[in-house]
Amino acid sequence: MNNLYKNSFLVGIMLLVFACQTNRQYTTRPTKSLINPNNELLEVNALAFHLNDSITRIHLKINNENLLYKRPDTTKAFYSEMKVFYKVVSEPNSKIIVDSGSFYLKDRSEDETVTLKSVYSQFSVKAIRTFSYYLELDVFDINRKIKYKHSLELNKKSKYNAQNFLVTIRDTIVFKNNFSKNEEVRIRFTNPQLVRAVVQCYFKDLGPALPPFSTKAADESDKLDTGIKADSIFAVQLSINQLMLTMPEKGFYHVVFDPKGEEGVNLFTYDDYFPGVGTSNEMIDCTRYIMSKEEFEACKSAEDQKACIDRFWLNIAGSNERARELLKRYYGRVKEANKNYTSFTQGWKTDRGMVFIIFGSPTNIYRSKKDEIWVYGNEANPNGLRFVFNKKVSPYSNKHFVMERSQFYKDNWYTAVEMWRQGQIYSEGSR
Repeated sequence: MNNLYKNSFLVGIMLLVFACQTNRQYTTRPTKSLINPNNELLEVNALAFHLNDSITRIHLKINNENLLYKRPDTTKAFYSEMKVFYKVVSEPNSKIIVDSGSFYLKDRSEDETVTLKSVYSQFSVKAIRTFSYYLELDVFDINRKIKYKHSLELNKKSKYNAQNFLVTIRDTIVFKNNFSKNEEVRIRFTNPQLVRAVVQCYFKDLGPALPPFSTKAADESDKLDTGIKADSIFAVQLSINQLMLTMPEKGFYHVVFDPKGEEGVNLFTYDDYFPGVGTSNEMIDCTRYIMSKEEFEACKSAEDQKACIDRFWLNIAGSNERARELLKRYYGRVKEANKNYTSFTQGWKTDRGMVFIIFGSPTNIYRSKKDEIWVYGNEANPNGLRFVFNKKVSPYSNKHFVMERSQFYKDNWYTAVEMWRQGQIYSEGSR
């Protein structure tokens, strides 16, 4: 069992980009397993920065791991080539186009071995203040002849929301809002009228989501819909269109630039392994969903936490080889949950993250402005499994969804958990 813990973190987990279709007022996204070591899907990241009342700059970052590089001539150089198509629409899947365009994006490798890295680009789109838009991106890998989709909401209703600010580290734009403790973060902006910011500090460590059938009172995460009392607050005078902050040991900053409201920028402190799992203590926390109370408390209080969590997985797996596979898949799902569902707490602690970790990727996801509906299995089956997540408005995150809990889920939950505890990986095909 000596290498089990180490090997569990050497697994590469790739991000699935969903394809988009329409179904009445919802957009539906048929999905596959997100934890697929054989996939060849491209990870596309985009962020918006409102330069002024009419122009928004889009920053694009594409990880080259699954780009196809070819050698077009007799030199040693390899090339990847993409064509990026974009359009700005008034709402998802609308035929009314506000702006559109396309451009080529190339990368060159002088050596026979292509180094893993990110390919960056930027472009500007027309977007008028006081309205919201949606950016729809199609990235076409010309060598592989595969298209990937990505979408982004452009919120220009306010001069104080996060898209009016650009977060950087060491003058490099970051496509995230989570950082390591004591890391220095710079927030840039173009509005010369901003002279003061208020930093609200929240240090409480929120617990994991409650089971789908739980009737207990909602924990403090749901209270963040409308705001809770900050642990501390301090004001900062601004100069030269920027603000420097040093990240706290834990928790998050809510940086408010609006003198009359709560809109601003959120910066979170997570460990260096995020979105992956990097310590025995965190492994134990993430495994709470399939552990008994006694098992969880025993591991948390164990003198050797690594040995304890290793024993847990080996006991339910029955062999080192099977335990490694379970570790790979379970903590792979934790990593994907952190990537996709993190709000003001890690993605694995959220309602959507919990369901994804235990049940896997849904057969279909239906999205509207107000909610998401996850469907497992045949939709025509009245006993099919459906989870409804309602989107909550919060100044701390635009990814805060709360599940509609029901006793109906109890049998399905215990069936899925028991499969994990029998050393089997629960997925839709298991039902």
